[in-house]
Amino acid sequence: MSMKRRGFLQMLGGACTAPLMPSVSIASATKAAYPASALHAAIYHARTRVNFSVFALAQQLGLKLAEAEAVMVEMSNRGILGPLQGTTQSGRWARSHVLQRPFADGAAARKLADARRAKARDAQSKTFDEDGSYLHAFLTHLYDLCRAQGRVLHPSCAKLLAQ
Repeated sequence: MSMKRRGFLQMLGGACTAPLMPSVSIASATKAAYPASALHAAIYHARTRVNFSVFALAQQLGLKLAEAEAVMVEMSNRGILGPLQGTTQSGRWARSHVLQRPFADGAAARKLADARRAKARDAQSKTFDEDGSYLHAFLTHLYDLCRAQGRVLHPSCAKLLAQ
């Protein structure tokens, strides 16, 4: 009988002291309504885009609409974005104040595009050397991988390697 009384007294003491303890909801009310990483990712998006909306931000970062709107309000308060425009939650948008343009001018963009084209041409010419040395080295590497795994080459592939 004394064990039942002790359990009852413990439960009664817990019920009396529970209202005196601070609730968990007070601590969570001061926490942001979105993950901290979402704010960092949104700042990166603001650096690379002129305009973006709450809906687009929610889609790109995998957030709920309310979280994405809270992120954009915070960024607007910090001066990263301009004031939020629009009336509906998903249709709200803002302009970036921290946009970083990738190119100084059109000439720099053209020069970069020409360099990329030249690099692609060089890579394509390496694939089809006149003497076949680059292609032969690649086929030899594939042959060694097959042999290491205990596989056998198809006879038509073995003919190419023998050449």
